[in-house]
Amino acid sequence: MIRFALPLSLVLLGSAALAQVGGPATSLNGNPALSGYTRSGNTLASPDGTQITLSSRGPYLAGATITLPTFDAARAGQLLGVLTGYGDGLSTPYAGYLGNPQVKSQLSTPAGTSINAEQYQVTTRQIGARLQFSIKLSEVPASTFVSTANTTGPDKTAVVLRLFSDFQCPYCEQFETQTWPTLKADLQKSFGGKIRVEFHQLPLEQLHPNARAAAEASECAAAQGQFWAYKDTLFDPRNWAVWTVAANPNPNFLALAAGAKLNADQFKTCLANRDGKVAVDAGLKEAAAVGVNGTPTLYVNGYKVANIYDPAATLQLIRYVLGQ
Repeated sequence: MIRFALPLSLVLLGSAALAQVGGPATSLNGNPALSGYTRSGNTLASPDGTQITLSSRGPYLAGATITLPTFDAARAGQLLGVLTGYGDGLSTPYAGYLGNPQVKSQLSTPAGTSINAEQYQVTTRQIGARLQFSIKLSEVPASTFVSTANTTGPDKTAVVLRLFSDFQCPYCEQFETQTWPTLKADLQKSFGGKIRVEFHQLPLEQLHPNARAAAEASECAAAQGQFWAYKDTLFDPRNWAVWTVAANPNPNFLALAAGAKLNADQFKTCLANRDGKVAVDAGLKEAAAVGVNGTPTLYVNGYKVANIYDPAATLQLIRYVLGQ
């Protein structure tokens, strides 16, 4: 299967999408773009011979396969925009993608081509004169993620939230201080502590010079069983504003460790020996394998949350995974 990257302007649209696939199955009801279609079971058919076959997961729309009677890139783009909720933001780049000679040469192969556009995977084939493409939520295989000791919640659970974060990233600080408290309360209210949350290290060192040091310091706190408390201390706005601009943040980390009632000597030795380096290196390697290149990034099992700052989006994706 050949894979192509969509333009960056398309990939960055994730938080703006009003998703259809991955959303409630009723989200397509009354859509004016589909007003001329007749429905029979899970199949929508238009007078020109276009067919849309829908698949469901509980009350959610899990995917769609669209078959056009002819190779019509503009029409395919329009339907992709409708079925993902991106509208013109996705329809125009996808139509351009289909017009690429390199892409067209691969469409008639058995596997066709596959592209990832934020949370979606789109597979396209040409079958004779017909153009067919399918849409589903992209899913990272569970085996791609690496086990981390920085977890909270039950060991055995149907749902795992995997957060890739950088301690010096201002957007991560925003998530931790503004979004996470609400999301944490919502998770408890809706799922009663049945969801495991994992913190995966992804210090973006080229952008944030103190990020790795902070990540290693958090692993030193983890060695004393205090990762989550120390994580919150690092992200506390009063502390964060200080250590992120320090030429040498280690004295700040030591002071915060004392405030968190960690064993000072043990923490100091761990920091000096860089005992947390192995865990941080593993997180960086994992992020590369998963395909995460920005923070914060949140996965529900293997599904990426499109808008990490919207707790409702995360809750809906959890319900999608559970088929509830």
